Amino acid sequence: MNKLFAKFSRSAQELTNIRSISVCAMMLALRVVLGYFSNISLSITPNAKVGFAFLPIALAAMLCGPVAGMIVGGLGDVISFILMPMGGYFFGWTLNGILVGMLYGIFLYENKDKFLLKLILCEFLINFAVEVPLGSLWLMIQYSKAFWIMAGTRSLKCIIALPIEVLLVYFFEKVTRRIPHLRKK
Repeated sequence: MNKLFAKFSRSAQELTNIRSISVCAMMLALRVVLGYFSNISLSITPNAKVGFAFLPIALAAMLCGPVAGMIVGGLGDVISFILMPMGGYFFGWTLNGILVGMLYGIFLYENKDKFLLKLILCEFLINFAVEVPLGSLWLMIQYSKAFWIMAGTRSLKCIIALPIEVLLVYFFEKVTRRIPHLRKK
């Protein structure tokens, strides 16, 4: 538990560094832009798409920690809604963004050992502990959809999304390792 608290503390400290603030700002902007382009996504059903808006959240969390991931995930949802509202605002989706950023940060920040294994575990938790149960609950609350039908549809989406998301985050982790300005000195 102390290691987890220390990770959150170091992540919060990251946000006093201009490099980290710049990375988070770029990732937040990218998260909002990628959220707009839902037509560049794999549509499983009308309510289940595999998009790319998760990627900037993962990168911010990987580079700057869980606090940064939570900020990018939460603010990305709020700003996306403000700029392009689709229906009424619902905090549940913002909570999902915050939880996703936190999980990416916990698993990927300052972790080079067994990175791929930690990434797979992280994606599994994000998909099957956040996206399926909470996403299905939010759809049930918002649109009076049947929870178990939504959970089944979202589970199918997550099974398809899992390897895609793992490959993309893994690829971009390798790329960011080669960009000196993105890595800590």
